[in-house]
Amino acid sequence: MFGGRDFAYITVVSRGEPVTAISRGDGRIAPAVADTLLPLAATLVALLFSGLLLSGFVRRPAGQKAFWSAGFALFAAAALAEAAAQRSGWSPALFRTYYLAGGVLTVACLGAGSAWLLLPPRARDVLAGALIAAAFAASVTVLLAPVDEQLLAATPSGRPPANSALGGNAFLWAITLNSFGSIFLVGGSVYAIVRRRRVRANAWIACGAIVVALATGMSRADNYTFVYVGELLGIAIMFAGFRLAGASAKTVQPSPTGVQLAPGARAR
Repeated sequence: MFGGRDFAYITVVSRGEPVTAISRGDGRIAPAVADTLLPLAATLVALLFSGLLLSGFVRRPAGQKAFWSAGFALFAAAALAEAAAQRSGWSPALFRTYYLAGGVLTVACLGAGSAWLLLPPRARDVLAGALIAAAFAASVTVLLAPVDEQLLAATPSGRPPANSALGGNAFLWAITLNSFGSIFLVGGSVYAIVRRRRVRANAWIACGAIVVALATGMSRADNYTFVYVGELLGIAIMFAGFRLAGASAKTVQPSPTGVQLAPGARAR
C-alpha cells in the first residue's frame, strides 16, 4: 500500500502473452526501419551524382553526361523502391519499378555513356535511337508481365524478391540490355586503357563496375551482408571515373579546319 492505495507489483501471464503494453508489437518495426537505411542512402547518393552530371550537361552539353545522369537516376529509383518495400512490404508496382529501373535500364544507360565516348557520330545516333526503342519496349514488357504476389509476400526482410517473381519475357530484356551495358562499361573501359585513352578515368569506371558486379553476385549467392555497401562504393568509384572522363573530354576541341586544338587556342 502506498498513499492509501494498493498496487500490484507482480503480474502472472500465460506463456507467449505480452508482459507489458510496449511488448505487444510484433518486433518487426525497428528491423524494417534499419533495412531501409542503406537503400535510402544509395538513393540519396545516386541522386546527388545524377544532379551533378545533369548540371554539367546543362553547362556543356555532351551525350555521355546525359546517359550517365539517366543511369544514376534510374539506380536511385530502384534503390528508393527497395527502401519503400523494406518498410511496408513488396507490392507488384514497387517490384516492377525495382526490376525495370535497376535490373534492366541502369547498366544499359551507364554503358551507353561509355560507348558514346568511343563511337563515331553516326554510330552515336544509332546507339541513341536503339536504346530509346529498347527502353520503351522493355518498359511495356515489364508493366504487362504478371507478378507472383505470393513470392513477393514470402520475401524475407532486408532483400529483394527473386527475379522469377516477374513472369513473361521481361528477363530477356534484362539479359540483353545488361549484357550490352556491361560490354561497353567494362569492355569499353579496358579497350580505352589499352589504347591509352583517358586511362585514369576508364580505370576508375572499370573498377567501379566490377565492385557493383561483385556486390550483385553476392546477392545471387544469397548473401546480402555487403550488397548495399558494395553498390554504394561501386557507384561512387564509377562517378569519379565519369567526372574524370568528362573533364578530359574538354581538353581537346575540334577547330573549323579539323585540327585538334587545346582550350583557348585559335586556328591560324
